Amino acid sequence: MTTSIVQYTLSNEANDTISIINYGARLTSWVTHVDGVKRNIILGYANINDYLTDPFYLGAVAGPYANRLKDAQIHIDDTHYQLNQNEGENQLHGGAKALSDLYWQLDYHQKDTLSLSITLPDGYNGYPGRTIFNVLYRFTANHINQSNLEIKFTITSNKKTIAGPTSHPYFNLNGINNSAQGHTLKLAAAHYTPVNEQAIPTGSIAPIVNTPFDYTHARTINKKDKLDHNFVSNQTLDLLAINQLAELTSPDNKLMLYVLSNYPAIQVYTGHHLKSPFNQFDGICLEPQFCPDSPNNPHFPFTALTPEIPLQTHIHYCLTTM
Repeated sequence: MTTSIVQYTLSNEANDTISIINYGARLTSWVTHVDGVKRNIILGYANINDYLTDPFYLGAVAGPYANRLKDAQIHIDDTHYQLNQNEGENQLHGGAKALSDLYWQLDYHQKDTLSLSITLPDGYNGYPGRTIFNVLYRFTANHINQSNLEIKFTITSNKKTIAGPTSHPYFNLNGINNSAQGHTLKLAAAHYTPVNEQAIPTGSIAPIVNTPFDYTHARTINKKDKLDHNFVSNQTLDLLAINQLAELTSPDNKLMLYVLSNYPAIQVYTGHHLKSPFNQFDGICLEPQFCPDSPNNPHFPFTALTPEIPLQTHIHYCLTTM
């Protein structure tokens, strides 16, 4: 079993490259070209070993269940499971030493494709089932000015359990040496999930009309826009359909990022809690996922997985040079 950081690089027909490490299956860079000049659009550490103590989930696979679970507990078929608590009494991104902070194993590495896997034993951080997580990164170019990063998760378990991992890169289409303020954001979401003071959903799926969370028309993100909220695009779960969830445009209007997924919601986080060696608002997270605390809210769009029916989710980040 690998216990040291290994970095893999993928490239595509547009001559873009992305880098991924086996620790947390993390995206560490995405280098594209703007007017012939290289531009890295994913926030990362200069020293690769700093990922071992990273508190911000930079580029990581977050899970087994991304986002928050109230009181760090779930119920499956009337059985109560107490999970690891790592944010007060709640659980965030799967608990302590979860998918983001473990070494994944290499399945295969090709020019434009990388497959990594990890197995969590039954009861790990409280989750039932011996569960295998596979993430497939595929990096292609549809044509000369569009690069596509597909992230496919396949999760299997020998028991009925819950999962819902996501990718947690901090995007800065302006280049990582600049503030991410000034991006414009558009969301395909008519609803959001209001939260309490602990960022736990209240249980409501509320309309965004006449609220500060209405991004159905493109809006510029500035300091006053401190988002760490979940936006719901589909209240009925359909894992067979991949839909556009978000659109992010660089301040210089040179790059546009489209986010698509079969997940029903997307968490938008403006990076305002970032600290040294970074600055607030250095990156914007666009994380397709199930709604936070979905297993404890039966009316939220969500499904468990069983030994007979694995969970497969897709995230597409499509970058266009304008």
